[in-house]
Amino acid sequence: MKSIVLFLTVILFAAFLGMCDSFNKREDKVVKQEPRLEILPLQQERGQWKILASDTPTISVVAPGATLARILDQPEGSEEQIELKMITTPKHTATGTFSTELNLPSDFAGLVWAETFYSDGTTKETTPVAVAVETASETTAQPFNVIGGSVGTDESARSDKFTGGKIERTLLKPGDRNIRITVNVPAFQLTLWQNGKEVRAYNIGIGRKGFPIPIGERETRSIIFNPQWIPPDSEWVRRTTGPEPYERVGPEDSRNPIGKIKIPLGGGYLIDEAATPSDIGHLVSHGCVRMLGDDLFDLTEKIIAAFELPVSPQQLSHVKQSSDRLAVTFESPLLVDINYDSQVVEGGILHLFPDVYDRGAFSVESLRAELLSSGIEAAKLEEPILRQLIERVSPGKQLVIRVRDIEAGRLGIGQIQPVVKSLGQEQLMARRIGQ
Repeated sequence: MKSIVLFLTVILFAAFLGMCDSFNKREDKVVKQEPRLEILPLQQERGQWKILASDTPTISVVAPGATLARILDQPEGSEEQIELKMITTPKHTATGTFSTELNLPSDFAGLVWAETFYSDGTTKETTPVAVAVETASETTAQPFNVIGGSVGTDESARSDKFTGGKIERTLLKPGDRNIRITVNVPAFQLTLWQNGKEVRAYNIGIGRKGFPIPIGERETRSIIFNPQWIPPDSEWVRRTTGPEPYERVGPEDSRNPIGKIKIPLGGGYLIDEAATPSDIGHLVSHGCVRMLGDDLFDLTEKIIAAFELPVSPQQLSHVKQSSDRLAVTFESPLLVDINYDSQVVEGGILHLFPDVYDRGAFSVESLRAELLSSGIEAAKLEEPILRQLIERVSPGKQLVIRVRDIEAGRLGIGQIQPVVKSLGQEQLMARRIGQ
């Protein structure tokens, strides 16, 4: 009898040890589970960015077994890590979910992640997520007292309405901070101005129809050389044979679509480097302005000179030839005025560009208004005449015709030209039209 009792006692003790071991393994498994980050509400993703529809998002950290969670941020253009919030008590103990509401700037863009802490002294981090805020009220804080009448409108800064019929040109004057950037989306053109005079115009690529460039005034306060890219957990990333979602893709990696330079415009929008020359004049990006590498370096060097930023020619040469990161910030914002004008009279010449985003801006009524403002009598702007002009425009092609030829009824004298032309083509065609 005693032997039976002893046998049963041994069995029960072994079972107890097994249960303890199983419990410890489950507990260890819970503690070692990787934490994850969840942020709401989200809109459509854009490039590497998860776009927040509110500047007061709810952020949750799922970390079973953790005792507290710390929310961290690395703002775009900065190497500094900032603590956004410390959460000391899980909202749901059973799932280990910590939750809180953040209060972010309306133009916030940066990496957000969480650090979790456990009772045994260990810490873990979630995968960083590239987050940008885009709210309906988002706009630039730049006061509209700059030279340039296109600010606050949807019209090209190159229009005769704002230039008086002639665009004055100038070499950049170092130290003169009265500069601004304008973009006319249908023209695939970015212009740098100083004191109302054109310093240089550049051809660009723009966002796809599903990811259009935002129209309106934005601003930038930084230039980042050799930026990294973090692809989102998106279907378009998973379809490619490139990097994994949330993988840190360095500047030296050919899979990095941003290139050597990015100029943040807030809300996750950028001016960055084109992957190939064929990007120029096409809808290629997730809402960003794309420029050729040499053009982008030229633009950034001019901005640096105008703001007298502490960046030497040697530093610029180094970042061009290496993958070393350099972030340059400026105290006062640089205005970037993005317009959508498909009917522009520049220097007495009408340019009709394709309506690339199908916004309905390309109409008989708007063309009539444009030509009336150029002094043509209403009687000479009957609908059949205007439709004849509009119907000559096609994707990638613009109609270029002198206003005085329209007034004289010489509609056939207009020329069909590529929307994006080389400098040599522009000079040659300007001479032909001006004859």
